[in-house]
Amino acid sequence: MEERVSSGILEEKIYVAVGRNVWKNTSNLIWALQNSQGNKICILHIHQPSPMIPVLGSKFEVSTADDELVRVYRGKETAKTDKILQEYLSICLKKGVQAEKLCFEMDSIEKGIVQMIQRHRIRKFVMGAAADKHYSMKMEDLKSKKAKFVCEQAPATCQIHFTCKGNLIHTREARMDQVRPLSALLSDFHRLVLPQTSINPLQERESSSNISSCKSDDTLSHPESSLSLVQEEPNDSSSHVFPCSGMGLNMMSFLINSTKLWQTFTIQNHKHSE
Repeated sequence: MEERVSSGILEEKIYVAVGRNVWKNTSNLIWALQNSQGNKICILHIHQPSPMIPVLGSKFEVSTADDELVRVYRGKETAKTDKILQEYLSICLKKGVQAEKLCFEMDSIEKGIVQMIQRHRIRKFVMGAAADKHYSMKMEDLKSKKAKFVCEQAPATCQIHFTCKGNLIHTREARMDQVRPLSALLSDFHRLVLPQTSINPLQERESSSNISSCKSDDTLSHPESSLSLVQEEPNDSSSHVFPCSGMGLNMMSFLINSTKLWQTFTIQNHKHSE
C-alpha cells in the first residue's frame, strides 16, 4: 500500500486521471491540488496506442504495416506521451507540489483506470465527470461514459471524486463495510484454525514415538497389562479425517460467516461481470 504515517496521521497518494490534451485536463488536476490536504499527488494516464500507422501520407492498420515502421512510430508515441506528462508535473511543481506519474498502456481508457485502481490498491482517485464544455451550474450527474464505467466497476475500497471545470460534481464514497467483515474473518482464521495446523510434523512424530516407547516398556514390565493396552488403543480414523474437529461452536461460527461472506462477494462479482 502506497501510504506512510507521519506524526500519527495517515498520508495517502491522490491519483488524478489526465488525458493527452493538457489544456482540457488541467482543471481536474488543479482541483486535486487544492483539495489534497498535504497528501502526495500522482498523475495517472492511460495511453491508447494508435491502431493506424501513417506511411507516406496514408494510414495503414498496425497488423498490415511493416514491423520496423510500427516500432519507430510507437517510439514517437511514447516520447510524446512522456512530454505531455512532464507538462502536468510542471503544473504541480508551480503549485509547490512534488508529484509523480504513472502511465499504463491499454486500448480502453476506462478499463485501464479500473485495472490500475485494482493493481495499485488506489484508495483516493480524481477524474473528470464530463468534458469542461458540458459543465453547467445545475450539473449533478456523471455525463461521461468513462466516468460512469469507473464509478460502477472500480473497487469498492476506492473513494472517487468526479469533477468538471474545477467543480466537484459527484463523490463515490469508499464502501468499507465490505472490508471489515473480511478483516474480522481473517482474524478468526488466525485465532481458530492456524493453532490447530501449526504443529510441527517432526515434533508430532517424535511425540508418537515416545508414547510407543513408553507403552513398550510398560508392557515388558507388566506382561499381564498388554491385552488391556491393545483393547484401549483407539481404532477410529475420524480424528485423521477431521483435523479441526473439537473446535466446537467457534469453529462452526467461523465456517458459517466465511460461507456468507464468500456468497456476498460471488454475487457482487457476478453483477459486475454482467
